[in-house]
Amino acid sequence: MSSIETLPTKGIYTLIIFLSEEARLNVGKLGLQKFPRGYYTYTGSALGKGATSLKRRVSRHLRKRKRNLWHIDFLLADKNATVTAVVAAETSKKLECNMNRYIKREGKANFPVKGFGSSDCKENCGSHLLYFGEEEIKSKIAIFYSKRLVSKFFTIDFG
Repeated sequence: MSSIETLPTKGIYTLIIFLSEEARLNVGKLGLQKFPRGYYTYTGSALGKGATSLKRRVSRHLRKRKRNLWHIDFLLADKNATVTAVVAAETSKKLECNMNRYIKREGKANFPVKGFGSSDCKENCGSHLLYFGEEEIKSKIAIFYSKRLVSKFFTIDFG
């Protein structure tokens, strides 16, 4: 297990989120959306330095109080949404779509909201937010990272 301070400068990450109650949220340009209770993953990348580093991006996602810029901000701002873990890996390549598709396929996940977190996606992912229902999926995601990536990966557990 790691801490945010041990994260590399650049990489991809998957937030594991538990929503304890169903929510109806206005998600920017996606409008009003329904989110059932259960476990979600959100996969993204942070390939910069300083403010756009992996450490800073993950830290931002963990803060409840912030300006809602990205789709994920709207979900994480909900009082019933908790990031239970983060799995991340060092890379300077944009591998978030590849990992997201792999997690969806191997984890048999669904898209709860089409286009969520994927407005700039060039690989037609459909959504970077995946829904797993009531199944706790942290260990599965860590296994997916270990199978899919050659580099060292990090697991940060908050639950």
